[in-house]
Amino acid sequence: MRDRAAKLQKEKERDERKQQGQERKKKSEQDTVLNVVKSRNIHIQEDPSIDIFNISSNPAGSCIKLNESDQTLTFPVVFLYPEYGQTDYIKEFHEDTKLIDQLAIMFGSRAPWDEEGKYTLDRMNVYYEDQKRHELKIVPSDKTLLETLQLPGFVVQLGMPSLMIMVPNSPFAKHYLKMHATL
Repeated sequence: MRDRAAKLQKEKERDERKQQGQERKKKSEQDTVLNVVKSRNIHIQEDPSIDIFNISSNPAGSCIKLNESDQTLTFPVVFLYPEYGQTDYIKEFHEDTKLIDQLAIMFGSRAPWDEEGKYTLDRMNVYYEDQKRHELKIVPSDKTLLETLQLPGFVVQLGMPSLMIMVPNSPFAKHYLKMHATL
């Protein structure tokens, strides 16, 4: 009986050490990703109550990842279309991919919600919210995701960059930009 109890106790202690080792490894990998992000001059909203590596809390079902072979990052990214209350989630957007290339994939055919057909590559602008100045700024679509994330005032929230897409000079965009400027 004692031998069995001792054996069970040893197994329990072994399992606990194994679990602790896995947790340390996971934490080390996450710290490595965060260090690479910081080294690229990308700012992430810091909130200890939010685990940006928890895939289940991310609508895209992904998180920031580091490709260890070439030290490049991929991000889950959300595109917002405020005019229609629509979103697109990109599960893995590579830091070296140009926005225009991603948009070309997304708008290879007309979006079902774009009944007027006005969201075309040559007619839409990409915006980000400058968190320091609280204003929307245009992002040139020939920028890579990395270059976009390095723009002044860009802050990655919840571990997922978000970008807005609007048709410039449309009545909605004019109104939206004006309303946002007064906040």
